[in-house]
Parts: sequence; structure tokens; C-alpha cells
Amino acid sequence: MRRNTVYALAALAALAALTCVAFAGVLARPGIVGHTWDWGIPNFAEQFRDMARHHFSTWDAYFETGRYHYFKLELLYWLALWPVSVLGGEAVSKWLPLCLIFASGTAMWPLARRLALPPFFAFLAAVFYAFSPYALSRVVAGHMPMLVGYALLPVVMLAALTLLDRIAAGRPGVFRATVATGFVLGLTSLHPGVGMSAAAMLFIAFACRFVSCPRRKALVAAFVGLGAVAVAMNIHFMAPFFGDYFGKGAIRHGWGLSVSADGDVTVDSELPRREAYHESTSQPADASFFLRLRPGMDTEYVYPVPRGLGIPWNLAALALTLGVFAYPFSRRKTPELNGLFVTALCGVLLVAGSRTLPGLVFYQLALKKTLPILFAAFSNTTRWLPLVILPYALLLARAGAELVAAAPRPRLAAGACSLAVALFVSPFLAGGLTRPFDTQRDPQPLTLHQTPINPEVASVYGFLRDRRDAFRVSYLPPIGITWPGDTDYTFEWTSAYSPKPFFMAFKTHPLAEPVFSGFYAERPSTKISRLLGLGSCRFLVYPRYDHAYTYDDFQPAYVPPAMVDGYKDYKPVFDANLARQEGLVAMPLFRDVALYKNEDFLPLVRPGDRVAAVEAVGGGYRGNAVAAALAQEIELPDYDPGTVYLRAGSDPVFLEFVAAMQGGGPAATRLLADRTGEKKLAVVRPKNRLAAPTVEFRRLGPTAVRVRVHGATAGFPLVFQETFHTGWKAMLVPRTLGELTGQGRDMAALTAAYHPFPVQGLDQAGQVELAGYLKKGLVSTLGDGANKEREAFVYGPGGKVTGETASRFAVDYVSPLTAGAIQNDNLPALGLTEAFFPSAFAPATPQAVSRPQDPAGWSAPAPGGPVALPEALHVEAYGFANAWWLPPGLVRLLPEAASDTPGYFAARADGGIDYELLLFFAPQTSYLIGLMGSATAYVFCLAVMACGLFAPRRREDDHA
Repeated sequence: MRRNTVYALAALAALAALTCVAFAGVLARPGIVGHTWDWGIPNFAEQFRDMARHHFSTWDAYFETGRYHYFKLELLYWLALWPVSVLGGEAVSKWLPLCLIFASGTAMWPLARRLALPPFFAFLAAVFYAFSPYALSRVVAGHMPMLVGYALLPVVMLAALTLLDRIAAGRPGVFRATVATGFVLGLTSLHPGVGMSAAAMLFIAFACRFVSCPRRKALVAAFVGLGAVAVAMNIHFMAPFFGDYFGKGAIRHGWGLSVSADGDVTVDSELPRREAYHESTSQPADASFFLRLRPGMDTEYVYPVPRGLGIPWNLAALALTLGVFAYPFSRRKTPELNGLFVTALCGVLLVAGSRTLPGLVFYQLALKKTLPILFAAFSNTTRWLPLVILPYALLLARAGAELVAAAPRPRLAAGACSLAVALFVSPFLAGGLTRPFDTQRDPQPLTLHQTPINPEVASVYGFLRDRRDAFRVSYLPPIGITWPGDTDYTFEWTSAYSPKPFFMAFKTHPLAEPVFSGFYAERPSTKISRLLGLGSCRFLVYPRYDHAYTYDDFQPAYVPPAMVDGYKDYKPVFDANLARQEGLVAMPLFRDVALYKNEDFLPLVRPGDRVAAVEAVGGGYRGNAVAAALAQEIELPDYDPGTVYLRAGSDPVFLEFVAAMQGGGPAATRLLADRTGEKKLAVVRPKNRLAAPTVEFRRLGPTAVRVRVHGATAGFPLVFQETFHTGWKAMLVPRTLGELTGQGRDMAALTAAYHPFPVQGLDQAGQVELAGYLKKGLVSTLGDGANKEREAFVYGPGGKVTGETASRFAVDYVSPLTAGAIQNDNLPALGLTEAFFPSAFAPATPQAVSRPQDPAGWSAPAPGGPVALPEALHVEAYGFANAWWLPPGLVRLLPEAASDTPGYFAARADGGIDYELLLFFAPQTSYLIGLMGSATAYVFCLAVMACGLFAPRRREDDHA
């Protein structure tokens, strides 16, 4: 036992030394590790923590104007990084991949020893696995969650072999071993690619043992059981995924660059793109066998052979492959090794893709025809490399051990084996992570870049973070990617880690076409600020990059000053068009980063005072007609941001609904045509405004907004400038009279305790202004007056936390009245189950279907909790946003509030009413329940495994 411990410690020390050699270039250079494709280590600790928090919500509010996204696989990953994030993004980006590579080799050691490999060859297996082509590719591509799963794969197999042995021998502990195996399998689902590889390995291992083991029922039960454990651990995203996919064909995983006509990313919309990637990444059969893979369309694979080692490296690859496939001729076969050999063979065929007959059948029939969602997710064949790497590591080490045992000169044979492994992993150990990158030869950077975190980056981040108002920020140039290492700024992925939701980074948003063309076109729009205002975009951040380019060529005749990564450099055009914008005001707060403020900013929630209908002339319009109309409407002098634009359509019931929302007064009709004159749109806008009330609101996280309406006398549209989704529900919330109106509270004392926040400047209500709002009944609460504190980090070199700041206040932020809305962060917070399973209005007569805007067609539910408004009143505004038509008569169907009894509205002397709404994303309810289920599964697994640790000791104590 002591000797085995010494062997293990020596092997781990040698592995640690090799890992440090491989990462020496990365550790020696200053700067955060940069991007090839998915590199995404944030700069600052609060960005790590924001990413962890995002995983508790199924609505990504930080992404453009929001998206429904339940594929939250990386919660444990970000929670694990939370404590070390204070070291800064630079330190984490260097040491995280280093530790994961070391962990991969460390995990291989006990598996190799479990298969009776001698210590020397167990070490060779660990070296091969740690510095394999797959491992290098994952580091270069930045797939850290995949690398975590890769490090766990040997643990999965070790647990599975232990389980299989217990079943075969009929020993106790099968249940505990089943839970342990399922638990580790569930952990590999940090990325579905690795999780599927782990599941495939287990399936093959159990299938091979099924052939020879007489206890087949126990094998089947254990396999089903461990699968159930893994599914239960991830039920929070698996349940909505299957429901969404089998319900409407939508998928929430992937780049989201292909959008269907209904606005969803679907299998059908993704397949053409995935087919191209599959064709590109499918490897020749010999390349799959010898691991001489070539890069495809992206950076899923890179393993550069050092110069001068081409022939030796290929000879080493040949020797190692021959050692693996010599296993069928070995005299010492075991069920475990049989399963590994079958796994390797299957892996080779999967990596070869559709270039072999079995691969063609598997991908084009088994996946694409029967389970196209799996083809969309695994069309990139190199994602199956773990099925090759892990068995190769063990089988070639096994072949080496047998060769040494049979060789007349064992030491020479052992040296030859170690030389072959050393040559094969030389691309990793010889500086493959930081090799020089030829931008002229390679279309994408296939090596790590490092960029020192500029102090201006921290300054801009702190400015946006400290702002209290709810807004979005746009990072310029839109869809401009500047590789770290080619610039002095680390903003390249800032959009994803922005302290405020980002807007207009991708061209899939309905408003993106007019915004992008406005910045890059020959005849640009000068009113882009109005479109940005519809997305509640308040600031635009423009690091002074050397280049600005987009994936679309908006001016085919334009001759650029340079080509960047194969795209035209549009920086002169972009800078000129940006300077022409009328609603953007430069704020000279930073030296090297330009900051613009949008004077046409609109609040996240606001009332509309007119409803305009948009429809194509002659019908048959393909595309977003409302967004196309807005591109021209904003240029007109009579453009009114209070006008809510809707698509009219052809449904007679909805047309009557639109007419009712427009009122019975006169209307103006405008005909819009594109430059070709082929596409024509009609816009019908009433001349008279609606009697719109004032609203106050507070965002309560990604999935909820609390709104209080003051002085509603007639129906009006309430606009929520978040991506339209039927999951968003507007619920009437019961409150007392004092809560709805502020009556009976000492507002004078609270007003005196209100102090503006310096960072807000003029974008906040002053004390006198706030007192006026209170007098008019436009603000209902200023909180409880208790002292509160907000803490934030101060960042130094490398993004390291160097200190903290604290902001103390008694009354939270209140915005000035803008577009009929006031942001009031003193409104109550969201209760955990407040929005769970609300009641709803029910149709009382057929009129609820034919005229949903008429309250006479609806009946109110029993009072007592939130009441959801009819979905028929929920419409899409501006081609992307949510809007609800709110007739006061519908609210009056519910009980009125009293001073001591909660109700749903408070009547004013002028006939208007005040009431509270909760805008809530309903799928969040099931997602939270799923998270609780996943957490319960984790606790159950840990409890079972913990009991197993103490069971032997307890038996020994009882015996004593």
C-alpha cells in the first residue's frame, strides 16, 4: 500500500511538472487569455457572479431584449469559480485550464491502475490523456465546461467498472455504486457533448458485459437506474427541453444564428448550417484512426505538429494506433478491455462522420432522420473524440506493458514506448498553446492570445455597474469582433458579461437590420437613436479599435482600407455614420473609450398613447413588417415614441380588437415603400391620443417586473420593451389602499431622507421633483426608510479585487418621469412563490372570444391572489416587444381595495383607478421547481455516497 502511494505521488508530481511546462508560455505572458471561439473568462469577479445568477433564471434578460433559454448546464461551473474570481480574470484564465489538464491526467491514473496497468504505463496513459489532441483543442477553443467533463470521464468509467464488478460478483453495495456512477455521469452534463460521450461509453461497457454476465436483469436495472439519477440531476433543463422540442420543434441550444419564420431557432432552421459543419469536420477514416485530424470550419480541433517533427510524429501516431488495434490479438483479454476496444472503434467511426458507410448510416439516418435534434447538436464530429482518446490511452498503455513483458530488453522497450507517447503529445508540450499565428494563412486564430486588462475597461464596467436605472447598453461596432491580442481592450466578449443587458450585438433581433444598415450603409439613417430607444438602450460604448467590420457587406462597391479576417474594414464608414447621429451625445468620461448617451431613451415599461396598425399592401409580406415600417417611420418629423406599432394581420377578430384600441376618432394612413418600390406597407395611425395614465415600475430580476398604474380612466396599451413571448403574463396583485396610493404614510420624512446618487447625474428625480410626484399620486412608496447598503468591488491589474466600496442610503433610486413612466426601486421585492399558479379571468360569454377587449365577456375568479389577465389582451408591439391592452372595466370586475383589506384597485376622485400588475415569465415557475428537483437529486446522491463512506467503519465498530 505504501509503495502504491509513493508511485501515485511520484506520477502526480511528474504530471504537474509536465503541465507547467505546457503552460509555461501562457503563465509567462501578461494578460487575460483570449479567444479563438468560445473563450469566455470574464475580467471581473462580479461578472463571474452574474453568470452564476443567470443560471437561476430561464429568461436571459441580459441577452439583447431577452430570450427564453433553459439550457442552464453550467451552474456548478460558475458557482465553483465564484470563490476564486476575486483573483481576477487574468489569473483564472491562466490557471483554470492548467488545473483541468492536470485533473484529467490525475483522473486517468486510478482508472489505469484499476485495469492492472503497471505504474509506469499508468503514467503514460495519464500523460496521453492529459495532453491529447482533444484536450489541446478544448483549451485553445476555450471550452472550459467541456474540459471539466473530459476530466470526469475516467471517473465515470472507474465508477462504472466498480458497479459492474459488484453486479457480476453479487456483492452488496450495488445501489450505492449505481447512484455514484449516475452522479458522476450527471456532472459530465456541464456540456451535452461530453455528457453524450460519457453515456455512450457506459452503454458500450454495459452492453459488452451484458453478453457474458448471467445477472442481466441486474445489469439492466443498474443501467436504467444510473441514467435516471443523471436525468434527475439535470431535470431543470431536460424537462423544458423535451417539452419545447416535441411540442413545437424549437431548440434553445446553439448559436441562434438561424431563426425560423416564427422567430424560433428550430431544428429545421439549424440543419442547413449544421450540415455544412458536419461536411467540413467529418474526417477521413485514416485520419480518425491515427488521430491526424484536420481543422474544420471552426476551431473545434487544432493539434499543430512542431516544425521538423512531422515524420517522427506521424511514426509515433502510427505506432500508438497499431498498439491499440493489436488488442484483438492479445492473449490477455478482459471484459473491461473488450468494452474499451469497442468504444475506440465506435469513436473512430463517429469522428469520421459521413465519410464511412457506418457513419453515413448513423448520422444521416439514425440521427438526422429520426432524431434531428441530436444531429443539430453533434454534427461536429470531433466532439466524439473522447470516445477515441480515453480507450486509446488505456489500450496503448496495455500494449506497451505487454511489449515490455515479452521483450528481451525491457528497459529499451519501455523507453521506446515513452518516446512514442512523448512525440505524440509534443504539440501540447512544445508550446502549442502559444505558437505564432499567421493571420494571412489561417482564417481564424488557432492559438491563445493574451491581452492585459486595460484600466479603462474596469472604469467603464464600474460606471455601468453603479448606475441604478434599468437600461441596456450597446457595444460598438455592432457584431464587430476584434480578437484579443490585436487590441488594447478586452471588450470582445463584454456584451455577454455586461453589467447591464447588452443590445444589438447580433443581427437576429428584429430591429437589427435597420440599425446595422444605418451604421454601415451608403445612405445612413441619422435617427438610429430612436430605434435604440425602443430597446431601452441608454448608452453606447465604443472602444477605439483599429478596425470595424461586419459579416454583411452593406456596400459591395466600397473599397476598404484593409481586409480583416476576410471581411471589409468598415471603420471609416462606421465612424462617419456614427458622427452623423442626431440623438447620440458624446460623454467625455474616459480617455480611450468613447461613450455616447441616447437622448431618445425610453423606459423599460411605459404606457402608450396611440396604437398604429401596420400591414403589407396586397399581403404576402415576408419578414417583420413592423420593424421594416419603423425603419422609415423614425425618419419622419411626426414620429411619436408614444405610438405603439402593431401588425394588423388578416384575422377579423384581431382587426376589430386593433380598431377598438385605436379609438373611434379620425386616423391617418401612410403608404411606405422600399427603394425598389416592390414592398409596400400601410401604416394607419389615429390622430387623437388615448388618455394614458402614469406608471411606476421596478425590475425584480430577469423574470419579473412590478408595475403600479396611477390614474387609469380608459383602456391603454402597456408596453414592456422585452422580447415578446407568450410566457410573459400580466397579473393583477391584491394590495391595500395605502399600498396602492401611499395614503397613511409619512412621505415627508422619507422624502427628506432621499439623496440623489452621484453616478446618476440628471437621470434621477431630485427631492423637489420627487415631492411633486408624491403630491400627484404618481409615486406610491419610498420604502420602509431602513438604512441599506450596496457593496461593489474595486479592480486592479489583471482584474484582481483590490478593495471594496459601499453606498449607503435609506431611500432607493427614483427616476424622473419619462414617457409616462417612473422607475421606482422602492417598490416591493418579489416573493419566491408570489407568482406561482395564479388564477385567471374566465370567459363568461362567447364575446370573450369575438371581442376580448370588452370586459363584459369575462368573469372574475375568486379573490385572494394574483389574477392573470387574458392572453387575448397580450400583443406583440414594435415587431418584438410585449404589450397588454388594459381596460379599466376588466380590473373593476375584481374587489376594490380598502385601508385594511387587500383589493385589486383603488378608485380616485376623478374616476380613475390605481392598481398593481406583476409582469412575470411563467415558465420560470416550472424551471424553479425543476431546479429544486435537481438540487434534491444532488442531495440524495451525496447522502447515499456519504453513507457508504461510513458503513464499513460502522460495521467494524459493531463487531468490536
